[in-house]
Amino acid sequence: MPTPSYLDKAVELRSGIIMPVLEGDGLEVLAFALDVEPDIVGATGFCLNDEERRRAAGLRLERDRRRFVVARGQLRRVLASRLRIAPSVVEFEYGALGKPQLSHRMPARDLRFSVSQSKDVAVVALSTAQEVGVDIEAVVPVPEADEIATLCFSASEYGSYTGLGPEGRLEGFFRCWTQLEAVSKALGCGLGQPISWDEEDWLVRRFVPRSGYIGSVVIRNWRSRDVTTH
Repeated sequence: MPTPSYLDKAVELRSGIIMPVLEGDGLEVLAFALDVEPDIVGATGFCLNDEERRRAAGLRLERDRRRFVVARGQLRRVLASRLRIAPSVVEFEYGALGKPQLSHRMPARDLRFSVSQSKDVAVVALSTAQEVGVDIEAVVPVPEADEIATLCFSASEYGSYTGLGPEGRLEGFFRCWTQLEAVSKALGCGLGQPISWDEEDWLVRRFVPRSGYIGSVVIRNWRSRDVTTH
């Protein structure tokens, strides 16, 4: 009997609706669709500031402009609901490598967040006090997956990956890849930057924001024991 795929645990996203896809362990992950009706794009993007509108206008493809507006507008909505302020009032600051965080002028500045999008799906991860990182990817064939795994995965990750059969190899690749991306985001650096991290220092949760996608979200595990869920 074949092992059920982790991708079977899908959430049905509805246009314009922010849906919870994971809660617990001090984490909350919310997902939403980016390809929505024009009236929803307009309503969602109403709260953007001038700089965000310039960024959207600078994108070459209309689809990408629309997705940027929805992603940024929904992020503002999520944060504003937690801060109990209007979405247009939310202010951001950026780290040296561009990691966004709430401005020091915002109430409850210990609210940490991370954002990821892949194709027409986006997620926002929230945590209080601890740095958080999230990544989602559409599960599509990656011809160079073995080469990427050799270069990027830890010894334990690589061993787990190569131990999978052909039917589970693609999903296994994205499980490891999204975890790496999520940790990089939590640390405030990109995968192109050298990072040093111990798997036991992180609490890792995985989720499926929509059928055909896989995601990982991480926060610091101050208990220093392996609580990774599979």
